[in-house]
Amino acid sequence: MVTISLCMIVKDEEQTLENCLTSVKDACEEIIIVDTGSTDKTKEIAAKYTDKIIDYEWIDDFADARNFAFSHATKEYILWLDADDVVQQENIKKLLQLKETLDESVDAVSMIYNIAFDEYGNPTFSYRRNRLVKRVNQFKWFGVVHEYLAVSGNIIKSDIAISHHKHLKENDVSEGRNLKIYENRIKQGENFTPRDLYYYANELKDHQFYQKAISYYEEFLATKEGWVEDEIRACLNLADCNSHLGDEEEELNCLLKSFKYDYPRPEICCRLGSYFMEKNDYQTAAFWFHTALHNWNTNTDGFQQLAYSTWYPHLQLCVCYWNLGDVDQSIKHNKKAEKYRPNDESVKYNHQFFSELKGENTIKKVLYVGWIGYKNLGDDLLWDLFRYKFNEILADKEWELKGTYMRTSIEEYNLDTHDLIVLGGGSIICKNNIPLLYEAIKRGKKVLIWGSGIDLIQLDHIPLLLEGKRINVDKYFTKDIQKKLIEVIEHAEFVGVRGPLTYEIIKQMGANEDKMMICGDPGFLLSERTTSKEEDKVSFPSTNKVIGVNWGTSFNRIYGANERQLENSLMNVIKSLIQKGYKIHLYTVWDQDIPALKSIYHKINDQENVILDTTLYHQDALIDLISNFSFTINFKLHANIISIAAGTPPIALAYRFKVFDFAHSLNLEDFVISTDSTDLETKIMELELLISQDRPNIIEKIKKTELEYMHLINKPFDEKLYL
Repeated sequence: MVTISLCMIVKDEEQTLENCLTSVKDACEEIIIVDTGSTDKTKEIAAKYTDKIIDYEWIDDFADARNFAFSHATKEYILWLDADDVVQQENIKKLLQLKETLDESVDAVSMIYNIAFDEYGNPTFSYRRNRLVKRVNQFKWFGVVHEYLAVSGNIIKSDIAISHHKHLKENDVSEGRNLKIYENRIKQGENFTPRDLYYYANELKDHQFYQKAISYYEEFLATKEGWVEDEIRACLNLADCNSHLGDEEEELNCLLKSFKYDYPRPEICCRLGSYFMEKNDYQTAAFWFHTALHNWNTNTDGFQQLAYSTWYPHLQLCVCYWNLGDVDQSIKHNKKAEKYRPNDESVKYNHQFFSELKGENTIKKVLYVGWIGYKNLGDDLLWDLFRYKFNEILADKEWELKGTYMRTSIEEYNLDTHDLIVLGGGSIICKNNIPLLYEAIKRGKKVLIWGSGIDLIQLDHIPLLLEGKRINVDKYFTKDIQKKLIEVIEHAEFVGVRGPLTYEIIKQMGANEDKMMICGDPGFLLSERTTSKEEDKVSFPSTNKVIGVNWGTSFNRIYGANERQLENSLMNVIKSLIQKGYKIHLYTVWDQDIPALKSIYHKINDQENVILDTTLYHQDALIDLISNFSFTINFKLHANIISIAAGTPPIALAYRFKVFDFAHSLNLEDFVISTDSTDLETKIMELELLISQDRPNIIEKIKKTELEYMHLINKPFDEKLYL
């Protein structure tokens, strides 16, 4: 049996290191931990498993650190892992078996590296890495960032898998580190290898420097010296960059360019399929999805994303064939997708749809349309509240409720299989959804608008709307869309809009005022529910001077169009509040806000007084957390509604029209600050003083106004959805 030294480099890994070492300790005769400057309990945890903990002075060079760790190994073979890697039990058994059977002529063993997983824990992104190497060969690491282990000789492939779980870490100190290392090397005049060019371009792309990333990807490809898998990936990433920059033609060219390097990869084929689906060219889209299914090569050492060669193209072919009028093929491909993902919501929805198409069901069917499924707590909670009311009042064998995200074409909604179409809460009275409701009316379906609102109206039109003065509505809605919305409102069973600004715009279109009402945001129903279950409660330190701050991104689509400046202003406010004795709790309501949240946390640079909380809470747990705060400062709209439900006064950063619409529905305009404000810091400090002096009365007034909307929001359910 061969012996193994485990070599690791670590820094501030107290959250993940123990899981890693516990998972692998039984397979290693020696554990070497090289610490590059931890300030947390990393060394203390490591000491439970080894006495070989060695300090290393960090010089911005990962390869040097790993070579240093390897130099201390004494056993026959060296295994390397990162602190956020885990070896699952079934793979430990395989590793122990490999130790028993490994021929000493083997110089290196490559293993599968799973770095992403679906909601069921199945790997979705994998590739191979040389993981176990013979010590006497003195194989070396190369590359200051995204380092690689150069091996030669007798290399074998193993089916042992290592699982990477970076998402388990909070307060990740590595944010932006790699990009800084690369840019320091550029300043020092170093020449990049082709591999460096590729990975630097990746860092630029990940940090949204798309134009600059494009130039480095092109420089990398021009060398013609890269690994073929990196060349293909560079084409895919180039397509992503051009997509973000709005250049569809170049996006397509980059996807097709990948074919010059090797056979079409499934992910590229699926991207091409989606590209043509968006253009309603379902015949061409189907060709590419079929190509994805026929280009599955699991023997490659490159990147493996099984979704793109299994269930995903089948699910898209289901849509393609439906739109091409081939129902049998549509059903066939949904069944194939079902074999891989029987619990997938889209697959189950399609299954039910096809059953209904065959006349197998006669129950009343309600379709809720909303911005759901994107891990955005604000929109998801509106869907959750609708389901809650539905189940409370209507749920029985004669009723069925389905929720769907907003789709690209009306045909995808399968209107004919539903009795009622509900446009749910959120800012979704828009050019995409109005034709859907109009078509539903034309097909004899009932329609309901439940607390929806309008967004993306310029700031200087708000005071005009509040005074009842006319604005140029044609700037935001075409004449045809306005005509269709007027028709929808005339025939809808219920039209409740979020706030007075939305109401005024629709009124100016010429809609029948008698058919409309301001029902408020459906999120107000949170105050009607019991907030948190015991298991959802969030532990919180005993202090009554904590401010919750919700920060994130709207990708610069804000009033003032300068999120960086806004972030700096908010940072200064937070520092001033800390000086007044407050603690700050940074929290999020959307996973895509987390990078921005981390950014402001690092800018504040005050770990003693600022908590970075990247947990994506259920709304009930978040209400429980926010109830501990003195007040909140919120970037996202529904963070304010959750704060109100928690009985905590909110200060709203009005980044778009919808925030003003919501605020005026509650007479909360004094607690709203536009994101283009030049004295944002002063206004927040003035509101802090006001809240500290009159907090109970402020909440009482808000709750009283909110209560007036409750019967209006509940009215559709009292009427059994008019079915």
